[in-house]
Amino acid sequence: MALAKVTDVIADLPVGVRAVGGTVLTGAVLAAVWRVLKGRHSKSKVYPPNTIVIHQMVRGPHVPSLTPFAIKLETYFRMEGIPYEVEHSLFRRAKKTQKIPFLEYNGEEIPDSEFILEFLSKEKNFDLNKGLTPEQIGIGRAFQKMAEENTYWCFVIDRWVFDETCEGWKSFGMSSLMTAIFKRSIRKALYTHGIGRYSPDEIRHIMSEDLKSLSYYLGSKKFLFGEKACKFDCAIFGILAEIRWASFGGFGKSVIKEYPNLCEYCDRMKETFWPDWDTVIQKKQS
Repeated sequence: MALAKVTDVIADLPVGVRAVGGTVLTGAVLAAVWRVLKGRHSKSKVYPPNTIVIHQMVRGPHVPSLTPFAIKLETYFRMEGIPYEVEHSLFRRAKKTQKIPFLEYNGEEIPDSEFILEFLSKEKNFDLNKGLTPEQIGIGRAFQKMAEENTYWCFVIDRWVFDETCEGWKSFGMSSLMTAIFKRSIRKALYTHGIGRYSPDEIRHIMSEDLKSLSYYLGSKKFLFGEKACKFDCAIFGILAEIRWASFGGFGKSVIKEYPNLCEYCDRMKETFWPDWDTVIQKKQS
């Protein structure tokens, strides 16, 4: 089961990036295990009409999910009081992108956290940018994309490749041999992506500069734009939560500690929208 669980990490990478390490990931052993176990988890639960169902990986250690995009979605739904259900699966992916998380709504599948929110805003008739000025929307979008398209890759390579303690892999019960195989595959994939062409010190610097800019803007404010959290806070929190609480033995935790207001911001978001955080997370994984 540990071998199957780790495929969630690979599935969180874009399809084009994952393909680079395909010779390892599509090996005969992994393919055989995948087919057998997938067959045991192929049945779909039937929900009442208009139920929001978010499909994602199993709960993670230290954080509710090891993908920030699932944390982003769940935090937004909690913030807005929108009822939702969560399906945890090691195998089910969006048909279109083969990625998680994805939305299942009245038999329709919507992949990508941002497209999910846009889709639901139309279906449920709510304003994603409620109470924000055009200037704030522009600033929020810029910070969100910095976090999701740049900072994200820094912590991905830090957690799954650079971390010499391999604590992230050990949390899945991975053997030393399989850890080495998967780390090598991910390193190749991230080299093609681009971030893997830099040294650990350079990537740490990139992450730190991203967090510094966010720290400067946040200042002493409670949330990104003041006293009330918005959609952009949910997206940014997803990334920061992973760095602060799920970097394992990587450098991410020490980087974010350089910015106390970001640590306080993470605590504030968690306390406000995740009062059940400690009961939701998996403290141990088999």
